[in-house]
Amino acid sequence: MEKIGVPQPADILKASFRDTLKSLEAVEDKVLPIFDDAAKQLVKAEGGDPMRALSKTLALLSGQHKELLQDRSMLNAQPDMVTF
Repeated sequence: MEKIGVPQPADILKASFRDTLKSLEAVEDKVLPIFDDAAKQLVKAEGGDPMRALSKTLALLSGQHKELLQDRSMLNAQPDMVTF
């Protein structure tokens, strides 16, 4: 048996995106052309950096786009507390 602590917010987001990646497999190629213009505009707005454009889109979709995630106590999940 392995002891693990309370998941941190970043851990929860990473797990959520693993599910998102699986869901992306269900997107049909035939619908992608509908989004081509928007995707090009988004990449252009980010200085031509597609990784930044995708990262910003994922942050927005996750709801974590306004502030950095806070670390939480492993005992009671209280923000900005450290467990020793």
